[in-house]
Amino acid sequence: MINKDWHLKNRMPKNPSIDERIKWHVTHAKNCACREMPESIKKLIENSKVE
Repeated sequence: MINKDWHLKNRMPKNPSIDERIKWHVTHAKNCACREMPESIKKLIENSKVE
C-alpha cells in the first residue's frame, strides 16, 4: 500500500546521483510498500558492499 504522505514529503531529486538514488530507494523501502525496489538498485547496493 502506498504511503502518500511519505511520497509527498520525499521526492526523488532531479538528476539524482547514484548515491542519492540508493539512499532514496532504501528509505522508501522502509517507509512505503507501494512497490518492490528495482533490481538495478539492488545490484548497485550489493556492488557497493564489495570492496
